[in-house]
Amino acid sequence: MSIRIPDSYKYGAGDFAAWTWRRPREIYSIGSKPARSTAFSMRFLKNLFSSFIKRFSLPLLVYTLYICIQIPASAASFLGPANDNCSNAFFLKDVTNWCSSPRQFTNEGASGSNLEGPGCFPNYLFDADNDVWFRFIAVATTVNISIIGAIENNPGGTLQMPQFALYRGSCSGGMAEVACISDALGYNIVETFINNITVGQSYYIRVDGRNSRTGSFQLCINNFNPVPSPSSDCSSAVVLCDKSPFTVPSVQGAGLNRFEITGGLCVPEESQSAWYKWTCESPGQLSFTLKPINPSDDLDFILFWLPNGVNDCSLKVPVRCMASGENVSERLELWKRCTGATGLRPSSTDIVEEQGCQELDDNFVAPLQMEAGKSYALMVNNYHNTGNGFSIEFGGSGTFVGPKAHFTVSKLKIPKGSELWVKNASSFSGGIKKWEWNFGVDAKPQSANGAGPHKVVYGSTGKKSISLVIETNNGCQVTKVRDIQVTDPPPPPKEEVPPAKPEPSLDATREEEEQETEVEMAAVNSDAPLGPSSGEQPSLQNNPSQSPIQSGGNTKVVEYEAEYSATIYFQADSSNLEEEDKVVLDEVIGYLMDDPEYFAIVEGHTNSIPSDEYCNKLAAERAENVIAFLKSQGIPEQRIIRKIYGKSKKAVVDEKYRLRRKNQRAMVKVVKRKDE
Repeated sequence: MSIRIPDSYKYGAGDFAAWTWRRPREIYSIGSKPARSTAFSMRFLKNLFSSFIKRFSLPLLVYTLYICIQIPASAASFLGPANDNCSNAFFLKDVTNWCSSPRQFTNEGASGSNLEGPGCFPNYLFDADNDVWFRFIAVATTVNISIIGAIENNPGGTLQMPQFALYRGSCSGGMAEVACISDALGYNIVETFINNITVGQSYYIRVDGRNSRTGSFQLCINNFNPVPSPSSDCSSAVVLCDKSPFTVPSVQGAGLNRFEITGGLCVPEESQSAWYKWTCESPGQLSFTLKPINPSDDLDFILFWLPNGVNDCSLKVPVRCMASGENVSERLELWKRCTGATGLRPSSTDIVEEQGCQELDDNFVAPLQMEAGKSYALMVNNYHNTGNGFSIEFGGSGTFVGPKAHFTVSKLKIPKGSELWVKNASSFSGGIKKWEWNFGVDAKPQSANGAGPHKVVYGSTGKKSISLVIETNNGCQVTKVRDIQVTDPPPPPKEEVPPAKPEPSLDATREEEEQETEVEMAAVNSDAPLGPSSGEQPSLQNNPSQSPIQSGGNTKVVEYEAEYSATIYFQADSSNLEEEDKVVLDEVIGYLMDDPEYFAIVEGHTNSIPSDEYCNKLAAERAENVIAFLKSQGIPEQRIIRKIYGKSKKAVVDEKYRLRRKNQRAMVKVVKRKDE
C-alpha cells in the first residue's frame, strides 16, 4: 500500500490524494479521499484499511499494510528549509573563496528563531522573521561574506533586499553579534568584510529578507589572511610574497598617475584600479581567477613584465590583456559568457581579448610561464566604476619570492591551565619589521605583538589554532597557522600514592635515548657542514668522564647536545608521510630555522619481518621522504645527515601486530655542537 500526493497537491481543503495498493508488477486503485492535512489520524487510517479489506474481500490477518507518503517539491516550502534554526545551521566546510550555486538556498517557509533581532534589521518586532542559518569555523583572520539575490544580469536568486548578521558563540547560549548589514536601497545584494576574527572559532550567519521578503539566494564566503590595502599606482603597488587567495573590499579611482597605461592596449585607461607586484622565485606556470564581489561588475586586467625589477615600473611590458564584456544593444545571451569571473586559465590559448565580446572570447586568456628572478605587475580595473572590489585566487606551479613564516611551540599537547611558550622562527633576507599573533579561542592573552617568546594559557579544552602574521620591510605580509591540542588536566594523585617525581629536563630525558646512538653519531664525517672541523673526532658525550678519542697523537673531545627529537611512525610497507606527520616535522623545522647552527640527523628504521635487503630499501625511502619535506620547507641539504638502519635498531623487541609499528619509524634528531 502506498499513499501518493500528486504534484498538483497544495496543502488545504479540496485537494485529493490517490490511494493505491502495490503488488509485484501490478497496481490496484483503491479510491480517493480528501487530504486536509499532512497529519493522518489513526481513525482515518483504520477506515482506509477497512475499505481496502472490503473491496478485495481479503482476510485481515493475511496482509500487511505499508504506507508511504511522498511529498512533491511544490510542497517542500511548507515544511520549511532544513537550516531554519541555529541548531540545524548549514555547515560551510570550504570557506576559501567559495560560492554556492545560484538559487541553492532559500528562506521561503522559514520560521522565527526566538532570538533577539539583529541590530540592523528594521522593524524587527513586526517582521515575519524568515531567517535561515549557516555555520563555519574560521581558518584565517578576515572574512568576506556576500548574499546575492535578484540582481541584474547574473542573479543569484529571487530574494530582494537581503540582509544578514554574523555571530560568534553557540546556539545554546552566549551568541554575540559581530556584524550586521541590510540592503536598504534595493540593490538585492549585501556583502561586508569582518577583520580580526579568531581562527578556530565557530561563527554563525543569519540570513533574512528585509521587511518579510523571501526568496532564493546565493551565498559566497572567503575567509583569508589579508594583504595591505591596494594602491591605484604601480609605483606604490602592494608587493605579494606568496600565492594565498585574498579579497579586496573596494577600489577607488585611478591613483596619482592616471597615464600609466599607454595607448594601444585593450584597456584604454584606468577608472577604478588596484595594482600588485611580485618577483618569481621558482619558475613555472601562473594562472589566477578574478571574481567581482558584485557579479554584475565588469573586471578588466593587464599583466606586465617589469624588466628593471619590482621597484621600477617605468619600462613595464604588457604580456596579457583582458577587456571583454558587454556588446551594447545586443541580447544578454549573446555576450553573457564575457561577464563575471575572469583571469588566466590553462585551457585558454589567446593572450588578448579586446573590448566587447567577440566570437571566440570567453573572459579568460592563457596562463603565463614565469621565469625565476623576473618581476611582474598586475593591474585590475573595475570598468563599471561601482567601487566594489574583487577576490583573486592563484594557481600554477610558479612561486613568489617572500619570507618563510614559522614559529615553534613548547608542546603540541598541553593540559588546560598550563603554560605554553610560543616563539617566532620566521626568516627573510630583506628583514621583518612586524609580528602579529592571535593565540586562538579562550587564550590569555588573546593576541600579542613582537617576535616573542610569548607565554599563553588556555581556559578551555580542544583544538586551538595559533596564527602569526609577519610583515617585511617592503610591506609584504605572510601568515602561518599551527594547531595544538589542549586536554583536561590530569586528576590529582590519591593520598596513598606518593607524589610523582618532577619531570626531568630535556637533556635528561634524551640521555637514555641517545646512549644507543652515541657511537653512531661519533662516526659523522668530519667534513660535514656545521659539524666538527678537520682533525677533530666527533662524539656526543653527556658524561665528561668518558674516555677521550685519540687522533694523531692529539686528544680532543667534541661534544654535541640533542636539542629536540621527533619520531614519525609509518604503516606497514609504506614510506608515505601523513598530514599529522608534517605537523610533527613542523616543530623540527622551527628549531632548524631558529638557529643556523642546528642540524638534523634523520634515521630510517623498519620492523624485522622482511629480508635485510627489503628493510634497508624501505628504511631509506622513509628517511628520504622526511628529508624531502624538510628541504621543501627551506632546510638546506648541508644541514641534514641521513642514517639508514633498516631492522638493526629496534625500539621494541616484541613484534606482535600491535607493537611492531613502533619499529616502523623515522627519527629526526636536532643536534648542536657545544661551545668550547
